[in-house]
Amino acid sequence: MNVLQHKQTINKMDLAELSALNTAVVQRIKFLRSEEARKMKRTLFIGSQVSFRDNDGRMAEGKVIKIMRKFAKVDTGGDIWRVPLSSLNKLVA
Repeated sequence: MNVLQHKQTINKMDLAELSALNTAVVQRIKFLRSEEARKMKRTLFIGSQVSFRDNDGRMAEGKVIKIMRKFAKVDTGGDIWRVPLSSLNKLVA
């Protein structure tokens, strides 16, 4: 099914159906992000070099100084960022 067909189907839904669809979509997004975070957490350790997009959309690079359940603290040299694990990219040393 292509995007146009999805849009046509959505346009035919009532409010209750749209609300149920929204709940399902949000749950799926959360699941996929948590899977990404779990995969990343297994590859990280203190001192890992990583990159991520900062609040302005620019790429930032730094070193992991702490790994938490869903976030990592990353030292970029000037600042320490609290970054979601699913937003990190591990750099090859």
